[in-house]
Amino acid sequence: MKHDGVPASAVGHGAYHDERLDALLSITGRMDGYLYRCRNDASYTMLYISDGILTVSGYRPSDFIHNAVRDYVSAIHPDDLAAVYAAVDGALETRCNWNVDYRIVPRVGEPLWVREIGGGVWDDTGELEFLEGFVVDISDRKVVEDLNSQLLLDLKAANEELSAQKREIELAKLQSDHSANHDALTDLPNRRAFHDELKSVVARCGATGEAAGLLFIDLDRFKEVNDTLGHEAGDALLQRVSKNLRSILRSDDFVARLGGDEFAFLFSGEPDLARQKAVRVAERILERLQIKIPAPDSAIQIGCTVGVAMCPLDAADSDALVALADRLMYIGKKSGRNRLVTAGELTAEQQPSSGSRHPVRKTA
Repeated sequence: MKHDGVPASAVGHGAYHDERLDALLSITGRMDGYLYRCRNDASYTMLYISDGILTVSGYRPSDFIHNAVRDYVSAIHPDDLAAVYAAVDGALETRCNWNVDYRIVPRVGEPLWVREIGGGVWDDTGELEFLEGFVVDISDRKVVEDLNSQLLLDLKAANEELSAQKREIELAKLQSDHSANHDALTDLPNRRAFHDELKSVVARCGATGEAAGLLFIDLDRFKEVNDTLGHEAGDALLQRVSKNLRSILRSDDFVARLGGDEFAFLFSGEPDLARQKAVRVAERILERLQIKIPAPDSAIQIGCTVGVAMCPLDAADSDALVALADRLMYIGKKSGRNRLVTAGELTAEQQPSSGSRHPVRKTA
């Protein structure tokens, strides 16, 4: 059937197309946005732009049709043009849609943000004919997005500040803990740290069956250095002694300054070998602490006296171990200094009439 010479199917198709167009225009007319189609020429000549442009920008649609009064580019904020061109060009190269936010400069008032989603239209030969898209006012949404972005930035800054403060607190705590457990002059563990470590080592040895060795070290003629050369020279000597003691340490050994010119060396090992090791370490200490200090009249020869005690071989617990090592060191001082004294010497000292007194060990 024909209608005024036009096939009925064509009439039906035209009516359907008109209905779709009317529906599209009706929908876009209810939104804060507008549709457009322009040519792909140097000035992007506008072929169609919907009435929403008036609501958004204050410009009449007729101002843009065929670029009668202005072209559309003139309504885009100059600072955003580069981003718009880049988005459009990139999309056209890949034949996909662009999605870009930019600011429109309205006829009256402050610039407002819009979001454009658009694409190219190619003819049957593959030539780009038109650009078309939909632009919607996102000013209110942009305010929220910008506020959220700022809040995120503020939150990130606050988190970074908190993290920095936490690191400072942790560092301060580490420094405080270090100061509380280390000697300020030599940076060796102090008496407090020594007693904590001693209890830990003795308890561990009790559980594993190992032996703990303790060497009490007291410098010889240290007072002479202080009296002759002054306390600065005495401090320098203590620092040198500490360095030499550190050089003897193994990874699981422990050395501390107990105060004044007294030091302690703590280690653990197999019971059968622990005493031999203790004597070897004490002999190394005696050797490393042979230090000659220049003085106005004559050099002062520094040495040390070492008391050597083992737990549980010589003492049952940490307190008894400390008392024994200290006593052995004192015996060495009374016996002429510059020597190591073990529990064997203490036994002989206590039984002078037995005839089995062991000689006090001296270094060469």
